[in-house]
Amino acid sequence: MAPNSWIGWGGSILNRRLAASDATITQRNVGSILKTCEHRYEPAGVSASPLVLDGTAYYPTWTGLLVALDYKSCDVLWTSNITKMILDFAPRTEVQVASGVNPVSRTSPVTDGSRLYVGTLAHALVLAIDRDTGELISHVQIDDHPVALITQSPTWHDGQLLVGTSSFEIITASHPGYSCCDHVGSMNSVIIEKGALKLRWKTMMIVQPEGLTGDLFSGASVWGSSPVVDTARDVVYIATGNTHSIPDETGACQLAQNETGIVFPDPCLPPNVYQESVLALDLATGDIKWARQLGVLDAWNMACALLPVGAECPPLPGLDSDFGMGPTLIPGDGAKTPDGKDLIVIGQKNGNLYGISPETGEVLWLTEASPPGLEGGLSWGIAADDTAVYFTAINNARTPYIAVDGQIIHNTAFGAAALIDGRIVWQTSSPNDTVSMMAPTVVNDIVFTGTSGKTGDNGFPQGTGSLVALDKATGKIIREDKLEDFFHGGIAVAQGYLMFGTGYQSGLQPPVAGSFQVWKTTSCIG
Repeated sequence: MAPNSWIGWGGSILNRRLAASDATITQRNVGSILKTCEHRYEPAGVSASPLVLDGTAYYPTWTGLLVALDYKSCDVLWTSNITKMILDFAPRTEVQVASGVNPVSRTSPVTDGSRLYVGTLAHALVLAIDRDTGELISHVQIDDHPVALITQSPTWHDGQLLVGTSSFEIITASHPGYSCCDHVGSMNSVIIEKGALKLRWKTMMIVQPEGLTGDLFSGASVWGSSPVVDTARDVVYIATGNTHSIPDETGACQLAQNETGIVFPDPCLPPNVYQESVLALDLATGDIKWARQLGVLDAWNMACALLPVGAECPPLPGLDSDFGMGPTLIPGDGAKTPDGKDLIVIGQKNGNLYGISPETGEVLWLTEASPPGLEGGLSWGIAADDTAVYFTAINNARTPYIAVDGQIIHNTAFGAAALIDGRIVWQTSSPNDTVSMMAPTVVNDIVFTGTSGKTGDNGFPQGTGSLVALDKATGKIIREDKLEDFFHGGIAVAQGYLMFGTGYQSGLQPPVAGSFQVWKTTSCIG
C-alpha cells in the first residue's frame, strides 16, 4: 500500500481495511484526535470510504456529487455533478423512480493516476473522470437491466477496472404488478482505450440450467466491498448474494427435500448457480478458476417480508443469508495463518466467518461469529492485520447470545478472530445498547469502528451514531465520540488523519443528512 494513502474501499487491492505502515495514530495519541474539517450534505450524506492520495480525499455523496477535498486545508478543490452525468446518459425510468434507484454513486473512487473511476446506481454506469478537474472523460454501461446497480466499489489493477453488478429486484419484487425476477449478477472487467471506456469481459454468476420451466434462476448479485486482486495467482476474488426467483422444478425439488431435512450440498441447487458463493476468476479472461457455494438454496426477496406474503415470494423462501461484503486476502505468515499460507477471510449475513484457501476454495475454518439477521450477521465488511480478522456482528434481530468472556450480548458486538483457526479472541458489546452497520478499520494497535444508532421499529438503525476506538488486543473501548448523524461509512486512515462520512440513503428508508469529516491527531508520539 502506498504511503499516506487509502486506496479504494478497502485501503488496497487486498481489501484488508488496514492502514499503511506510515500511519501515526496509536493508543498513545488517540486521545488528542480532534475534528478539523467538515462539509455537510443535505438531504443525504456520505457513506463510501474516500480515496485518499497526495493530500486529497475523493468521495461521492448521496446528493449526487463527486468531491475532491484538500483534507489538510478543508478546501474543496472541485465538485462534479454525477447526477447530471447519469441523466445525460438517459433519464430514469418509471420503475427506477418507483424503486428508489437514485442517479448517484455510492462507490469508493479508484484511480489509474490521471483518471478517477466510480460506478453508479441508476443505469449501472462506470464513469471515468479527470482527476485534476472533475470533468467526465468517458462512460460505459455494464448492465442494461432496468433496475441494475453498481453497489460494489471498483478495483483498479494493471490497466483494468474490476467491478460487479447487483440489482434492486430484491426490493421491486414486493411492488404490486412487478413480475419477479430476471436479473443475474455479474463480474466485469473494463478498460480504457483512446480515452473511451469499454467492456473487456463479463462473467455471469448464474448459468441457467436447460429444460426448466416457469421463472428463471435470478439474483446472485455482487454486492459489496470491492474485488480482491491476487497478483501471485492472477485471479480476482468476489462473493455473491442469494437467489431471488427459481424455476418450477426447483421449487418442487425443495418441497420434496423439505420432507427429508436440510442436507449439504443442496441437491436442489445446481453447481453453476453461484448463489452465496466465493469465486476466483482469471484476471485476463474472467474464467472461473474455482467457486465455493456456502449454503443451501436461498431464494428470497422483499415480497417474502410482506404481510401477507407477496405473490412473488418463492414457495419455500430462504433466510436471505447472502454475502453483503467481498473477500479479504491475507498474505501467509508463519504460524499466524493455516500452514503459513495465504488466506481468504469473509463474513456472511447468517453470522458465519470463513477462512478459505485461495488455491482451491476449500473452507479451512468456520466460526459462528454472530446470530443471523436480514441485515446481518456479518455484512458491509471486515478488517484484518497479520494475526486477526476484526468484524462487526450486527445482530439486528437482537438475538441474545453468550460472548467468549461469558457476557450476554443482545445487540451489536465488535469482535476479533484469530487468522490461524477462526477462534474468537474477544467480543465487545456496542456501547449504550446501540446497533452498528460499520466496517472496521485497523491502524497500529487500534481498531476504529462506530455505532450507527438505535434499532428502530422497522428493524433498521435510527438516530445518531458515534466514532469508536477499540484496543486491538482486548476489544476494550478506549474512546467514543458522539456524532450528529447516522453513521454507516467506513473510516479511511492516512498518516495522522481519519476521514469518513455520515448520513445515508436507501430504497427502504428516507434519506438521512450527513457530512464528510476529517479528524486529526494533535500530538506527536513521544
